Amino acid sequence: MLLPLQQHPHFAACLRANGRQVVETAHGHMLLRRVGPLPVGLISRGRAEMLDAPRPKGCTVLFTPDDPSDDSMRGAGFWRLRAPVEVAEWDISHPTDKLAAQLRKTWRHGLERAQDARLKLSITSMPPSGDHWLLIAEQRQARERGYRALPLWLTRAWATLHPKDATLIEARRGGELVAGMVFLRHGKAATYHISHVTPLGKKLGAHRLMLWRAAAHFARKGVVRLDLGTLDRANAPGLAQFKLGTGAKARGLGGTWISLPGLSPLRRQLIRQVPSGQKA
Repeated sequence: MLLPLQQHPHFAACLRANGRQVVETAHGHMLLRRVGPLPVGLISRGRAEMLDAPRPKGCTVLFTPDDPSDDSMRGAGFWRLRAPVEVAEWDISHPTDKLAAQLRKTWRHGLERAQDARLKLSITSMPPSGDHWLLIAEQRQARERGYRALPLWLTRAWATLHPKDATLIEARRGGELVAGMVFLRHGKAATYHISHVTPLGKKLGAHRLMLWRAAAHFARKGVVRLDLGTLDRANAPGLAQFKLGTGAKARGLGGTWISLPGLSPLRRQLIRQVPSGQKA
């Protein structure tokens, strides 16, 4: 089974290294936090089997299933908070010529231009330093664009605890850094974690060339899937097209659900009393 980043043991180890409390179950793990005196469990990209996992008494649970499982979530007493999102998953287990054939036309033409741009790429382990240029650029980029990503301490912890599974790809033109990407490997999958490209790098198509080289690099190491992150077709259509232009497939997750102590048993009773085909 290909575990998503958030349910891999590497992820749990990084959480613990940063002082987080992690509850292990037979089918994954839950991050346990406190909001005032109340315990709150966070299950991100979890399997539906985790619905039966024991939890601390009085614990509110926020659950983001890795697959659509509405009936199971409602039957377990959960309420939906957010609609499902999509992720882009790129199967890189095929030979290079087949991967190239699956590239969309505009993506392939952009890659060809990048290959002619005299860019020099390096692939190394990500240094664990917090003042790495790419981490600083990512923080600035997140503030300017108003998005929230995984915390940078997670990147540093991954690079410290699992250095062979934190990969940095940098692109240079004439000695000048024009782009960088970090990938986190988790088993036979790797996740496109953070990236930054300068105006010159964007003009030269450095991001396409780096992602293409990353696919070849990880395929040689036995990785069969690159997780390219969420797709926001409404607010970031260009980025969504960039990810899907590789031949990656869009897959829907299961939304975000909440289980409240005391109320969830009541919801389970209501679900059992609602006629088949209706929703409580």
